[in-house]
Amino acid sequence: MTLTRNLELMSTLGRIGVTMVRERVGSPVAVHAADVPVSAEAITPQWLTTVLCRDVDGAAVTDVHVLGGDNGTSARRAIAVTYNATGRDAGLPNRIFSKSTATFGSRMLLGITGIVRGEAAFYNNARPSVTLRSPRAYYAGYDANAFRSLVLLEDLSQRSWTFPDPRDNHVNRSDAEDMIAEMAAYHATFWDTPRFGTDLQDLEPALQWQEKLNRTVGFAKRTLTGLERAKDDVPATLYAQRHDVYPAFMHSLALHAKSPQTLLHQDLHLGNWLRDDQGRMGLYDWQCVARGHWALDVAYALAGCLDVDDRRDWEEDLVRLYLDRLTDAGVATVPTFDQAWLAYRLHPLHGLIFGLFTLGGSRFEPELQPRDYTLAAIRRIAQQVADLDSITALAEQAQPARG
Repeated sequence: MTLTRNLELMSTLGRIGVTMVRERVGSPVAVHAADVPVSAEAITPQWLTTVLCRDVDGAAVTDVHVLGGDNGTSARRAIAVTYNATGRDAGLPNRIFSKSTATFGSRMLLGITGIVRGEAAFYNNARPSVTLRSPRAYYAGYDANAFRSLVLLEDLSQRSWTFPDPRDNHVNRSDAEDMIAEMAAYHATFWDTPRFGTDLQDLEPALQWQEKLNRTVGFAKRTLTGLERAKDDVPATLYAQRHDVYPAFMHSLALHAKSPQTLLHQDLHLGNWLRDDQGRMGLYDWQCVARGHWALDVAYALAGCLDVDDRRDWEEDLVRLYLDRLTDAGVATVPTFDQAWLAYRLHPLHGLIFGLFTLGGSRFEPELQPRDYTLAAIRRIAQQVADLDSITALAEQAQPARG
């Protein structure tokens, strides 16, 4: 990081600190829908009425009660909502789920990098355009001056949807096909869409998204630390290439500029997959949404969620199924299988890097995921990288053509 960038970062961190002190002292009250509350605890009935009752004349929120939650990369809270008779009769939601950048750490990681700006763009503009087994948002707001954000989501547990512990959520062949269908649905909807220049312009290219993260949190160094900690859990051939892993990952992101652009979830580990009331797989937590090459999502999902032997047995069929789903959805530029298989080989490093980053955190910070789960995911994805010889394939892409 250059001195100039260091100074800019320190200045921004200072501004966040001052803003948060002022918020606590001044207790700013959100009144209008355009105001972003500082946390779930700061939501008032008056503000929530503007968000939840805007389409029902005479409806009003009379009480808001935070039921509990936890803090991770964002502050997550369950909220109970009480209405007047008009609101009750209209069947407005009495349970919602919130995510906010209520802590200094979350504003640093998610605000400075623009991650929450992209998440708000997804829920406000992209999510209504596609049919998915995934929560919808009642509200998604972002304050660029304070790096403050709040998302209010439907509480799917009231519809008997579940969020299984990923350590106990075995993915069978039918589940894997559901996952392929979900990814193909949102990829096809936004395949080379001109909306990336209009209402979806806040969804950054995956390379720029990652570069911002690199500048903010020292991503490369932390992933190398994670690889050292996972030394006994990755193939020896991959560990021998450890100094090539991160450069190869960044090169894979640079290749996105040469491919059709689509919307990417980017964080498809098994902990971000839910099951609906029929047990079918759906996807949530769109915090890392960006735009880029479809194969990033597909490679991550298959390695991050399937047992190694199942992934080896099914992956070619699943890539073919993905291409069929794109064709059925009317995508005009569906890759051939050979093109798709090469793309699949070039893009599993994203999932591996995210796992290593999670493992490589400071001993003083809370773990983003349980250590045993993180190591299990790293083992699966590292084996995929080795099986597909992805680092060699990426090196070949970097070489000038002969002839």
